[in-house]
Amino acid sequence: MTFLRALQDATPAPATCSDALATQCLPCVNEALAAVAPPSIDNGGGSKTYNCSLPGLESFVPGQYEGIKVNYLSFVTETSSPSMPVRAAELEACTGGQIFFAEAENVWEDPLADLGSGEVKGFELYDGYFMSYSHFPEASSKGLAETLNERIREANDRLLWEDVLPKVKTMGEYRKDGQTNIDFLMYDGDFFVPIIRLDLLEKYNKPLPNTWEEVVELAVFFHGRDLNDDGNEDDFGFCHFPRQGAGYWDWWWPEAVYSTWATFDQTQGIGEGFFFDSETMSPRTSDPGFKKAAEIWKTLWEHGADGCITDNFISGRCAIGFSPPGCWKGIFLNPDGVHRKDANGTIVWQPRLKSGDVVEPYRFRPFGSTGYYDRKTNEFKDCTEEACPRAEPVPAKGHDDLIAEEKLTSSYAPRAQILEEILPPSPLTGKFVNRAPFYWSGGLGTLIRKSADKVKKDFVWDFFVYTNSPATSVYDVANYASWLDDWRFSQLFPGDNFLAGGWSQDSYEEHAAVMRWALSTESNGALNLRIPALAQYTRDTVGELMGKYISNDVTLEQMSSQVTSGWERITNEQGKLNQLNIYRAALGLDSLLTVDKCRLHREEMDMIDPSVCKQYDDHNTTLIIIVLSSIVGAGVVILVVYFLYKRYKAFQKIKIAHERQMESTLNEATRALRMLDYPLHLISAQDFIKGGKLLQHERLRNSHRLTVLDNLADVDSFIQAGKQVVFFSHQWTAFDAPDPNNHQYEAMIGALHELSKRNGWDPSWNDVFVWVDYSSIPQANPSVQNLAIRSLAVYSSSATSFVVVAPDTPHADLDSVCDLDTYQRRMWCRAEQVCHSMRNGTDGMYLAVTNKETGLVEVTPVKPDFFRESLHVFDGELSCCRLEHKGMEACDRQSLVVPILGLYGELFRAAHDGIKGNNADISTVKTFLSEIEKHQEEVFPRTFQRVMWRKDKRIMEEVLLFGDLIERMRTRIKQGKMYVVQERGGTESTKSTTSFLRHGTPNPSTFIRHGARQASELSEGPPELPTTVRHRGIAVQDSEKSNNETKQSNWNSLVGGETVSIGEANNMSRNRISETEEVHKSIETSVPSP
Repeated sequence: MTFLRALQDATPAPATCSDALATQCLPCVNEALAAVAPPSIDNGGGSKTYNCSLPGLESFVPGQYEGIKVNYLSFVTETSSPSMPVRAAELEACTGGQIFFAEAENVWEDPLADLGSGEVKGFELYDGYFMSYSHFPEASSKGLAETLNERIREANDRLLWEDVLPKVKTMGEYRKDGQTNIDFLMYDGDFFVPIIRLDLLEKYNKPLPNTWEEVVELAVFFHGRDLNDDGNEDDFGFCHFPRQGAGYWDWWWPEAVYSTWATFDQTQGIGEGFFFDSETMSPRTSDPGFKKAAEIWKTLWEHGADGCITDNFISGRCAIGFSPPGCWKGIFLNPDGVHRKDANGTIVWQPRLKSGDVVEPYRFRPFGSTGYYDRKTNEFKDCTEEACPRAEPVPAKGHDDLIAEEKLTSSYAPRAQILEEILPPSPLTGKFVNRAPFYWSGGLGTLIRKSADKVKKDFVWDFFVYTNSPATSVYDVANYASWLDDWRFSQLFPGDNFLAGGWSQDSYEEHAAVMRWALSTESNGALNLRIPALAQYTRDTVGELMGKYISNDVTLEQMSSQVTSGWERITNEQGKLNQLNIYRAALGLDSLLTVDKCRLHREEMDMIDPSVCKQYDDHNTTLIIIVLSSIVGAGVVILVVYFLYKRYKAFQKIKIAHERQMESTLNEATRALRMLDYPLHLISAQDFIKGGKLLQHERLRNSHRLTVLDNLADVDSFIQAGKQVVFFSHQWTAFDAPDPNNHQYEAMIGALHELSKRNGWDPSWNDVFVWVDYSSIPQANPSVQNLAIRSLAVYSSSATSFVVVAPDTPHADLDSVCDLDTYQRRMWCRAEQVCHSMRNGTDGMYLAVTNKETGLVEVTPVKPDFFRESLHVFDGELSCCRLEHKGMEACDRQSLVVPILGLYGELFRAAHDGIKGNNADISTVKTFLSEIEKHQEEVFPRTFQRVMWRKDKRIMEEVLLFGDLIERMRTRIKQGKMYVVQERGGTESTKSTTSFLRHGTPNPSTFIRHGARQASELSEGPPELPTTVRHRGIAVQDSEKSNNETKQSNWNSLVGGETVSIGEANNMSRNRISETEEVHKSIETSVPSP
């Protein structure tokens, strides 16, 4: 291992460096180094003078790291991250510490060699590392990386974790022992993004490509033509990066193949993955998706060239570009854009439209596929909304919501008009295209060595916080043409930093739109392969064999077969179970259960410990049959006995399955208290009032008027910072509009004024935010909408104020009036109230209803016993029941079992611990429990009557709902077992102390809230309660809802994130419901006769 040149003598200062892809950037940085004066000693030889006046340094104690020296392993700093030495010198001038930069020769292997392997001690020369996100999971799996959860919590006033884009957070996460840890601080929202020459599309009347097949067609068409009027017909159809021959980027180039493969094989979101089967660890490189991607890239390679480290694109020699965003910075920062100059430096050519106007290249969303590989049937199928839930309809022209109607009056309007005029419509318009922005190995960030001295870890961490925070990074990401691409909302919006840095309005708008989309919760982002021996899998196997395939030395089938056998060999050498655990953890998945490991990997398990799997063996079958046969002595009787024995065994299996299902449901209920499937979106009270009506979520999102909180810790920090969240619960008064006559909106405005007056809020309302379904939940994408629906319980319980908005309002489509009575009859309305009141009590709950005597809408607190009626959630009305579940798999009542069970468990645990400890005021909690116990059979029905339609027949059936789950939950709690069992030997306890805090209340109260950070800190998170936003009738709040097989998250740390697969979210709960029903029916019908 070789480490190159050190930069520790540099003394940097802020500077603009727009040529970071060339070595000329180093003089640009060095020129500014002297501008930052190091700490100086006064004339008397006494104390030093420190400079902590720059933004982001105000919280430091001058000289607090005096005498501390840390070593930081970077990589081609002048190109990758030229702002880092600049900021290091500023921090040194403030704190007195010293940060010594060293350059790695290999950004992938050198950090791991220094960290060690767990079994072999590393060099441990460095305290912090700048490295690829693809490699940190190996260090995390061995416990070598410092977990940053608590550090992020403590530094969040500077770091502002809620400002980081959702998928960027996910890239730094690692799942271990049932917890989602942040071990890696990302500085880079890096993925492959295309740009295309609009002048060429207009000239040849070509539509914008949306699929990889269309890209191949265009690449072949343009390759070998003269694209920049230099008289040479030798230009390129497709310019991409990385490409073989790119120096230390060389072995990354197969990841371009992965980016295409993902669009065929990953449809369910980031947690699905596509490299290996996530249970068997079998490579998926023999599947058609990989082969199709390889075919595409063979053609693109033959019709392409480099798209980043040469001047191919900026000189006009490329039709299409496909590279990480950083590769295009030089073009957009260059005032001349794409151009060609003569020997005298005079511009002689620029891309122009037929009108004569110079036109910038168009940046848009990554290419996708209208088909996907069905893993169950081993067939390619067309994408549908159900099969590809994160797919989007192919637009006729343009992308990224920039040509939406509300944008046509913005500064982007002229560009949108150009797209409208010059582009022919796509032949695929309206078809679903599955895009999968691929987060390749170029995604960079920082890691702290866990074994470093504490004070050095603290200093390195403060360096990372300073350089990552908005105080510095908003400027740096736009003004340095580095490898670091936007990773924060504040870096993208409002965009003044880009415009000041030299970007045009159009290039900024298109860049911001694609970055926001690709790194959002909604995208089908795909993670790179992140397991040990990554270089062997990618460079030595896929890279080498793709090279042979491109040069026609092997066939496609031979290449695929050899890649598969090569991957299997590497996996076995590294240890299949070890690789499987890390692969799953890197996707955000827990380790397989021991029983599943024994079922799928018996040989490997026996090699580790032969005794583990024996407990699952059945050694009695043969013995019992022999004994019975010898006793009976007759062949016919033997058959009868064997049949009865098989019936008995079947019953035992069903009984065991039932027990496992009940335990799984209890575990899921506990986990449901800790999840936020979809970020909490809030609109400020100021914007809510300015809107003049309820505004659709997408309109607010596209105009950047939503505040986004990604996880429960973010929500708690937000509340604890003094923010007020007002939750408006209401019913839709039209089939397709929430409030067509504005009556409810006006009641909401009145409620805000009344709450402000009652609570003494600042009249500016800077700290007041609103949640209301139409504005806070996605309306356009049903799959993403369902994610938000499942999180509504958390939204409701997190609010500081809850307002039932039910003024007398005529329904626009029915001859009836909506009021408090119709509101209160709805099951989902009751569920929202229960979720809030069980967490916060009724003190912060209000009614905004019509006074029958005056006819005016009045806002009044609810009565203390208001919760009694809403507790009977399952007596409420549901539209799915009114429609008799036609075309539905289950009743919405079933999807409420898990979150309601979890809420009850938390409430009962609070009372039980309070009674046992005799140290908390639990009177109000006991009031809730008393009311529940009086009416348990109504509040928690064991079964219910469901009408279903199967094969055009109406069927009435009794379906299991809670069964004995309430009794089981009580038993668990009394035995001190309200926890979720983790596979790797640990448990994550949900037991807490017995003092409780209510949202927005500084004094102890009798209620529970998640994330309390005081002496009475709790370890539970809030419940997940699916509810709806798309309503179909009077007071209707329904849609198909499902509870996902929730994933445990470390909610109690500020950064405990979770990765949710749409497929799991939409399918697992319904599968669980169906399995429960089948087990229930089997138990009733399969009991052997005496």
